[in-house]
This record gives sequence, structure tokens and C-alpha cells, in this order.
Amino acid sequence: MGRYLIIFKFSLWVAIAFVQMHGLKSCLDNERIGLLEIKTFIKSVSDMQFADAILVSWVDNRTSDCCSWERIKCNVTTANYNNNGSLKQLKILNIGFNSFSESLVPLLTSLTSLTSLFLEGNNLGVGFKPMKVLPNLRNLEVLDLSGNGLIGSLTMQGEKLELLNNKCREMNARICELKNLVELNLSWNKLDGSLPQCLSNLTYLRVLDLTSNQLSGNLPISVFANLTSLEYLSLSGNNFQGSFSLSVLANHSRLEVLQISRLQIETENFPWLPRFQLKVLNLRRCNISGTIPSFLQYQYDLRYIDLSHNNLAGTFPTWLLQNNTKLEFLFLFNNFLKGLLHLPDSKRDLLHLVISNNNFIGMLPDNFGMILPELVYLDMSQNSFEGSIPPSMGYTVRLLFLDLSSNNFSGELPKQFLTGCVSLAFMNVSHNYFGGQIFPKYMSMTQLAWLYLNDNQFTGRLEEGLLNAPSLHILDVSNNMLSGQLPHWVGNFSNLDVLLMSRNSLEGDVSVPLSNLQVARILDISENKLYGPLEFSFNHSSSLWHLFLHNNSLNGSIPSALFQSSQLMTLDLRDNEFSGNIPPLINEDSNLRALLLRGNNLQGNIPQQLCHLRKIAIVDISYNLLDGSIPSCFTNIWPWMEEGDPFNGFVFGYTLVVEHFPAISAYYNSTLNLIFSGEDNRELRQRVEVKFMAKNRYESYKGGVLEYMTGLDLSSNELTGEIPSAIGYLQELHALNLSHNHLSGSIPRSFSNLKMIESMDLSYNKLRGQIPLELSELNYLAIFNVSYNDLSGPTPNTKQFANFDESNYRGNLNLCGPAVLKNCSTDLPPPPPMTPAEEDESAIDMVAFNWSFAVSYVTVIVGLLALLFLNSYWHRQWFFLID
Repeated sequence: MGRYLIIFKFSLWVAIAFVQMHGLKSCLDNERIGLLEIKTFIKSVSDMQFADAILVSWVDNRTSDCCSWERIKCNVTTANYNNNGSLKQLKILNIGFNSFSESLVPLLTSLTSLTSLFLEGNNLGVGFKPMKVLPNLRNLEVLDLSGNGLIGSLTMQGEKLELLNNKCREMNARICELKNLVELNLSWNKLDGSLPQCLSNLTYLRVLDLTSNQLSGNLPISVFANLTSLEYLSLSGNNFQGSFSLSVLANHSRLEVLQISRLQIETENFPWLPRFQLKVLNLRRCNISGTIPSFLQYQYDLRYIDLSHNNLAGTFPTWLLQNNTKLEFLFLFNNFLKGLLHLPDSKRDLLHLVISNNNFIGMLPDNFGMILPELVYLDMSQNSFEGSIPPSMGYTVRLLFLDLSSNNFSGELPKQFLTGCVSLAFMNVSHNYFGGQIFPKYMSMTQLAWLYLNDNQFTGRLEEGLLNAPSLHILDVSNNMLSGQLPHWVGNFSNLDVLLMSRNSLEGDVSVPLSNLQVARILDISENKLYGPLEFSFNHSSSLWHLFLHNNSLNGSIPSALFQSSQLMTLDLRDNEFSGNIPPLINEDSNLRALLLRGNNLQGNIPQQLCHLRKIAIVDISYNLLDGSIPSCFTNIWPWMEEGDPFNGFVFGYTLVVEHFPAISAYYNSTLNLIFSGEDNRELRQRVEVKFMAKNRYESYKGGVLEYMTGLDLSSNELTGEIPSAIGYLQELHALNLSHNHLSGSIPRSFSNLKMIESMDLSYNKLRGQIPLELSELNYLAIFNVSYNDLSGPTPNTKQFANFDESNYRGNLNLCGPAVLKNCSTDLPPPPPMTPAEEDESAIDMVAFNWSFAVSYVTVIVGLLALLFLNSYWHRQWFFLID
């Protein structure tokens, strides 16, 4: 008679222990002592008070029955008892997801009876010495070392273990000696090298998971040919080379789960009939060409298929859905599939269908929603589908995620769809040709959080049906044909983070709608027909990160609250009718990175307080009426002065977690915590876009490029005085435009320090003096314009300046050099070479010149003598001059 102590588990330090016990109803001394040893070990590697508090009933008292201790369960069975010690009888130990490292070694070396060891999610990659542990664990059947950052190689060279940096190189060679292993999980580590041949000795192995390591080399065919007991094989996320033929697995009758990625997979090298029936097949990024692998025609129990990121061609594999009635997940995105989308004749329970970025055409089947009513996730974006959304889509009441973007869909959104898809949280139908009104009052998508309707042909006014979705985070209706007033109800969304309504025909006063707005991140209502003053309180502006109001008819003064916000990163008021001065009250803790005031009627001086915007990267206040001198304090702005860390405020996103994504346990029963190698979630990234004049054209910067862009544009104003030499020390500046002002003085020699400058425009001013030859050291300078000034002297002609011509220097009459076709040694340009005809013509002119000179000489002498003879006064003066 005997008993097994079968459960010992607590919240942070997890341990499951099977201890052999007598068939009595109370535990024996050695059993009680063994559990107290475990408690002592836990106290030694964790907070002592924490262990005492959690295991308060575990006391060293002979009268205390350990079967009644908390988190302990005893079960009466029949077994022989071994009196040698207590911990040596431990069968299962689970201490995963903690911070154990070398402190485990003393405990594990004594657990010689262990059959299952779970160490996942610890910190075993540093200091842990498996060489001291694994040789003692000969009875192990289940070993989980996943997620530990293990460093080492699985390769064994003869009897000599491969060592490197004394970090776990000896560990994996010993794994081949654990010949009783049934389940082995080494996923999510840093193991490298090739797979050892000795793995073929693990003939009882049913589960082998090597996902997400750094393994390389060719896969040894003999290993997988011998491991015919495999039921679960995952090699995804490694760096294997060469190719791998699936026919090696033809005799594996028990295989249910196969996951391989980033490896050349051969599926059609010769005909073969698999003996297995897969439930999960993941061959993502395996460079599979041609049609869907033919061996799948013999599979009838598939639940999960991922063939995405390959080179598959042909039509949609309707037969996969027809043959596999239990199929729930089908991923075929990023391939070259084409043709119409044909569905099975009867209802299927498919949950996820992702066929984006292919070449599908035509209309969706009318019965789409009736054939696939259980869909939770549907992505058909980046194809060439056309026509309208079938009304039957309204039957997909469980649909959470819908992406139909970048197709040729048209027509109105059907009422059945807007009222039936009550679970929809994400909807993207952007970049199509949908039309009609949006947000009718009967719309009942109450769970909507992310809604993208941009770049379509929606018309009319914005109705109030969207108020039925109070949890809305992102609304994008930009680039449509919407009209009417900016709706007041946009202020009713307390969770709205992003509101994008640009490039429409919205009109009217913005003061009332904006006063109700609770938007927290991005507001873009640019390129509409909005007018009137801009009223913004500090409370509203303090919650904004990015504000875009450009290309409207807004007037009045710029609210000073926008410059007092500590959160605002982008302020874009370009091309409006704002007047008055730039607000001088500026928050010194401001996070403003882009200030765009171009094309208004702003007057007065550039305030010195602008230099308090120490994090500013882009400033555009061109095409205004600003006067006075340029401030010399720009060296206080650190993005222009020194290279900093990447700024990620222009890119932010959400992680969309779609419910009902499967766990492996749903399809395969294992004691290990196995996971899929594909992506579970979808990152929704919103990229802020800023336009700025650089390199003689209006550039659009977004995402990572915008994070590194710096520029200063003060052009087309009425600025006077000299250019401050301090500007020359803004060595991280990429673009500088001071053109079309009344600036005088010379070009500062300090401009040679603008090491990152790519575009410099100083044209249409009153600059004089020479162009500093040191500017030729500006290696990134692509655009340089000093036209229409009063510059003189030679032009630089080396390095970047060798590419410039007279168009860069027009209107400077005193410049010389090859670029302006003017020799610096004389004011006259060298005469062009003469043709023979011109030489003949020149000879005739010389003869005429000699005769005319002789006649003129004689005439002057005769005239002078006649004058002296006739006039006595001149006669006397002449002889007086001679004397």
C-alpha cells in the first residue's frame, strides 16, 4: 500500500511534488521532513517572510499531518516504499516562471527519482550548470527548459563536450543520455550550432520543441527518420540552411503537430502518401513554390494551417475547407494566389481566415456570411476584390476583426452588415471606393474601438450612429467627400485617442466642437473649409500630442495655451489666416518637436522665448510678415546641437488581442506549456506625418524618418540684420532656409560646422562678401542657393561644390570661378576661338585699320599746324609749353 502526494502549488514559487508514501491516512516523518526541506529551499532563494506566510501550516511538528497541509493533496494507492530519504522520492517538480539560477543545483542533484522537471521561464542562462544536474536525472520523461536564455550548442564532438565562455555549452550533450525522455521543450532560448545525430537515440520522444533558438546547419535526415514516435515537432524560428523534404516524415504515423519556418521545404520531390493525420501544420516562410502542397489532399483532420509568406500560386484551395470540416484557422497571406474566392457548399466553423496580399479578384460570394458564420478574424486586404459587401456578412455575429482595405470594393455599407456584426472591434475598409452616407442612426456596432474608413468616396453629413460605440479609440474618415459642419458629438467619446478627418469638405466654425473634444492623442481636421477663430483651453491642449489644422481658413490669434502645453509634440497651423504675434509665453518643459506656422499673417519679431522649446526639431514659420533680427539663442535647442536617442513620439500603437486565438492544448494534449510559433496579436501603429520644405521640394516625413529630421525655415518674411554666427553651430541641422528676407552682412564662416546639412538656401537677401571656402567641407550638402545677393570673390569648387553651377549663384555679379563661367584673374572672359571665316574677316579689317590710322594721323598734324598759324595766342602758348 502507498500514497502519492500529487499537488503542491503556490502563486509565485510553483512546485508540484509526487512523493511515495505509505498506505496510511497520515503522512510519515520522512514525508513531512521532505516537504519541510522544500520549504527551507524556497526560503533560501526567496523572501523568508513570504514563504512563512504562504506555507503557514507547514510546521515541524510530529503531531501535524502533512496530508492536511495547505496546497497538499494525498491519494491512497498501492506501491512499495523506499526508506532511503524523502526528497529522493520526488517525482514531479514544477518551479517555472521564477528567478532561479545556480541556487537550483543543490536541490536538483538530490532528486534522482524525478520523472518530470519544469524549469521554464527562469534565468538559467547565467550560472546554471546542467552538467551537475542532468547525469543524475536518468528517469526524466518530461523536461521543460524553455524561455531561459540558455546559451550553448546541441552538438557533441565524439566524447568531448563543446565548451564556450563556460556558459551552458556542456548542457545539451547530456540531453541525449536521457533516453527515457518523452517530452522535451527547449524553445525560446539562444541555443546555436547544428542538431546532433545523438537525438535519434531518444526513441520514446513524442514532443520535440526547439522553437525560436539560433540553431543552424542542415537538418540531419536520419534523426527525424528514426524518431517515428514523434507526435509534436516544432523547429520554427531558427537559422537552418539547405532544404528539408517532408517525405522524411512519411512513416510517422503518430505525427499531429508540425511547425517549421525559415527553411527551404520540399513537398513535391517525389510522390508520397503520408501515414499521419495532422491537426496543426505551420510552414510559414518556407519558400514553398507552386500550388498548395499535394500531400494536404490526404489530410482530413486539420484544425490549423499556416502557409503564409511563401510563393504559392494557383487559386483559392476550396478543397482544404471541403475536406477538413474541423478546420478553424487558415493563413495564406503574402503569396501569389489569384482568381475568384470560392467557398464550400455547406457551413464551416472556420474562425480565422487571412488571405491578404494576394491577387484575388471578383466579388465575394453572396452567401459568404452563411457559409462562414463563426468567423472571428477576417483579413482580405491588399487584393483586387470588387463589388459590394454581401448583406450575408451580417450573419458573422462573432466577428471581432475585419480588414478589407486596399481593394476595389464599392457601393454602400449594407444595413445588415452595420446591424449584424455586433461584436466587431476592429474594422478597416480604407483605400476602396465605398460611397454613400456613413454612421446611420441604426448602426449597432457597439464594440467598435478601431474604425478606418479613410480614402473612400463617402459623402454627406456625419450622422450620429457612431455614438452607439462608446469605446471608440481611433476614427479615421480622412480623404472622403464628407460635408456639413464639424459634428458636435465628436466630443462625446471619452476614450477617443485619434480623430482623423482631413481632406474632406467640412465647414463652419470650429470653436464649439473643439471645446467639447476630449481627444487625447491626435487631432487632424486639416484641408477642409473650416473658418473662424481657434479657441483652445489649456485643459484640452494639455491632453493633445499632435494637432493638425493646416489648409483651412482659421483666423485670429494663435491660442497661447498651445505653447503652454507640456504634452504637445506637433503643432501644424500652416496655410491659414492667423495674425498677430507668435505667443511669447512658452512652457520651458515643452515636448514640442514640430512647429509649423507657414503661410499665415503673423507679424512682429521672432520671440526669444522660442529658444525655450529645447526639444524642437522642425520649425517652419516661412511666408509670414515677421520682421526684426534672427535670434541668436538657437544653440539652446538640443536636437539641432547634438545627436540624441531616437524619438518615438511620432509613432505609437496598440496591440490588438483577438480573443479565441487557440492554445496548442486545444489540438494536442501535452503536459508541457506549448505555444504556436506564429504571431498571436496584431500591432496597430499610427504614424504621424509632417510636411517640410527641404531640397527645393515639399517633403513628407513620417515614422522613423521623421524621428531623425531636423530643419529651420524662416524664408519669405521681412527679417533684417546679420545672420547670427551661432546658427553655424547647429551641427545636427539637416535643412536651413533663410531666403527671401532682407538679411545683410556676410555668410558666417561658422556655417562650415553644419556637418549634417543637406539643404541650405540663402537666396534673395542682401548678403555681401565672399562665400567661405570652408563650406566645401559640408559632405552631405546637396542643395545650395545664394542667388540674388551681393556676394563677391571666388566660388568654392571642390567636393560637393563641384556639382553646383551658375543656377546656384544667379544675381551675384561679382562672383567668379568655374561655376559662374568667370575667370577670377580678369574682369573679361576669355575670347572664344575664331573660325577660318572669322580669321579672314579679321585680316581685311586690319588693312582698313592701317589706312584709316594714317589718314587720321596726317589730318591731326595738319589741323594742329593750321590752328597755330591762324591764332597768335595759341601760337605763343604752344612755344611756351615747348620751352
